[in-house]
Amino acid sequence: MDKGGKGRHLTEDERYSIWKLLGQGLNFKEIGYAIGKDASTVSKEVKKHRYLYPKKKYGDIRDHPCVLKSKCKRRDLCDNKKCRIPCRECLHCHKHCPDFTQSVCGIEKKPPYVCNGCEKHLYHRCKEDKYFYGPEQAQKEYRRMLSESRSGIDCTRDEIALIEGIVAPLIKKGQPINHIYSHCGDEIGISKRSLYRYIRNGDIGILSIDLRRAVRYRPRRRVRVPKPDPARKIGHTYDCFLAYMEGNKEIRVTEMDTVEGKKGGKLLMTMFMRDLSFMLIFLIDSKEMENTVGVIDGIEDSIGTEVFSKMFPLLLPDNGPEFTDPARFETNADGVVRTKMFYTEPYHTNQKSRLEKNHEFIRYVFPKGTSFDGLTQEDATLLANNINSVIREALGNKSPFDLALKKGYGPILEKLGMRPVPPDEVNLTRSLIARHNGGTK
Repeated sequence: MDKGGKGRHLTEDERYSIWKLLGQGLNFKEIGYAIGKDASTVSKEVKKHRYLYPKKKYGDIRDHPCVLKSKCKRRDLCDNKKCRIPCRECLHCHKHCPDFTQSVCGIEKKPPYVCNGCEKHLYHRCKEDKYFYGPEQAQKEYRRMLSESRSGIDCTRDEIALIEGIVAPLIKKGQPINHIYSHCGDEIGISKRSLYRYIRNGDIGILSIDLRRAVRYRPRRRVRVPKPDPARKIGHTYDCFLAYMEGNKEIRVTEMDTVEGKKGGKLLMTMFMRDLSFMLIFLIDSKEMENTVGVIDGIEDSIGTEVFSKMFPLLLPDNGPEFTDPARFETNADGVVRTKMFYTEPYHTNQKSRLEKNHEFIRYVFPKGTSFDGLTQEDATLLANNINSVIREALGNKSPFDLALKKGYGPILEKLGMRPVPPDEVNLTRSLIARHNGGTK
């Protein structure tokens, strides 16, 4: 079990894994081990977020609710003298029979508390109330609970009245909040940030317009990056990747990732061909999927769909939002399948460790925190050419370019702007990008 996962909230991917493993009939202990959580955490998650699928009204004798129906021999329980059928074949016998015993599954009171892995449910033999666990609904309920728990104020009415009595007269005198806190902070009892929030939300009898500077500033816009939809990953998980590789051991795997410069600025998208140890680098504007798909489309346009499928038959990115929809990468605009795509598991950088290791070369030139906003694609290609020209002991004292050229990929790489750099001219310092040297912070 991954002990590092304890104490953290369940993620969307972990909820999807719980749903999948419940369907396979695993118990809570096995599921907890698989996702790195305690069995009690999985149990509480399932009980808290399961939903009821009520049984249908009895409209067929096969749906008879009594557990004794197979052995029942009673007749004439009701006052209908014309009735000649056995009582067990009547859907209303429970209204008259003293021995009627309601059939109850009891799954809601015992592990696993849901019917996800039940064979009776799968074969439609169960006519009772059913409980199910679904990752999407569980995630929505979790997000709603998180939002509700952080809304409102953490003060009583008397405390709010006390704060208002202290702060309101001083604000009306034109005193800034910071000035008020400098001599009355201990009496107020809440932080300045909390007071600003109460005023902004109207939780206290002071308006934002009463503050000298608050109305001058617009609230910051938050760019929300869409999270990957777990349903899209069905058939594209790391387990599926391992199963696929069992029958295709010679296929080339290209690992993909992005390298961040300054927060909110441009990024470098990297593609690492495992068998060649060869890395391509592309400059993108942001972590929106349109940018990464645009890179793949651009490569295909440069070398052709047939060559692209041979050069990049399998892509292996992480779970970042820039790789959200595998279908967009696997299929081009004309509906032609050009590659296959699988995802690594969350927090498992070891599953594409060679690419992560290769990123060290980028950091030689651009340390963490360096902005990429002043770069061009020509700069990114120049960086990739120098990195791929470094001679590696692990490659038998060859460079990635040597391997690629030996296999006849020179013309293809040349179409992508890739050219080897002589060994004595390889530069992996900040002076590589002349106009960037000293001006990047």
